[in-house]
Amino acid sequence: MGEVILRQRDHAQAPDWLLIETLGELDGNYNIVAWGIRPKEFLPIGKVVKGAAPRIRQVISAVAASGQPLSLGDGGRSVEAYPHIVEGRLHSVQVWLGTANQTPPPRPRAGAWYFDLTTMTSVSGAEWAVMAGISGENGRYRRSIADMFAQVHTDLGELAAIKKIITAVPGTVHQGIWTVKLADGSSFRSYFSCRIYEELIDGQPHRLARGVSQEIAAGPTGEPEPLILLEHRVMEAQIPANEYHAVLNLQNLQLIRWVRGSSIPDRVAWRCRDGEPRPEVHPEDRRKMIDMAKGLARSSTSGRLRIRGVDGSWIPIIAQAFLVAVDQETTAGLVKFTMDN
Repeated sequence: MGEVILRQRDHAQAPDWLLIETLGELDGNYNIVAWGIRPKEFLPIGKVVKGAAPRIRQVISAVAASGQPLSLGDGGRSVEAYPHIVEGRLHSVQVWLGTANQTPPPRPRAGAWYFDLTTMTSVSGAEWAVMAGISGENGRYRRSIADMFAQVHTDLGELAAIKKIITAVPGTVHQGIWTVKLADGSSFRSYFSCRIYEELIDGQPHRLARGVSQEIAAGPTGEPEPLILLEHRVMEAQIPANEYHAVLNLQNLQLIRWVRGSSIPDRVAWRCRDGEPRPEVHPEDRRKMIDMAKGLARSSTSGRLRIRGVDGSWIPIIAQAFLVAVDQETTAGLVKFTMDN
């Protein structure tokens, strides 16, 4: 995707909107991640829109300072800018640069979000919450990363995304096209771009993946690669109706996602939504869970645990854990369980 492909079309036609990621770093090193409704792979503005780069940097600085959309016209040029903010941090700006006699095309729908990879929760900006149908309280849209995975149909890069969630290396970037499913049965394709940071939250270091998503044109979708048990069996097999399969991050023993084809246990607290209890294993069973995870280095493990229910109760389960390969270097845990009551 060279510069020739990215040059604006003739002046008689209004230019497209540019989605430019900042992800909170207002250092001028910004990248285009969508050109109109076409995804782009972190294209530095200084290389692909050289003449417009200084103006774009000025616009982003102004929008970052005000937190509001911007509309300017001077010298026969027009500028429109729309920010995407999560909890006060600017993640991206949609920018349109044209002439005074041009009308901007419809602005593609977009929104910002971040994943806290330490707590395995996600927080959405208002625009993304509306697009994805995410509910919240007091203007904060929070849920588990597993709840996000339950809403999307991923692409062939899912295993790469899961690896980055587990390893959480600051500076790592990821892009993908996932289909977002809505409660009314409709769906849309979303192109997302994110970068991992280490930040202090309440004085403690957290790894955060800050990102932005934009709706793009419909197109073909591919099936994700399956996770593989280290015993050389494919994990996504037929699952009995009363058995639940979950993928856990062995670094922090938290849920990444439910296995495709598994039922979702509605009695269990796992979504991290406002008004629901925090997902957890009973404090008296925590040591047993840790021992089960450590034992995976040798073989599969099993045990009885109690996990938090959505009504605040403790639900006894019979669990069996296996080691699964994300790639040649990264593993996760597969937990199969049934409820013991």
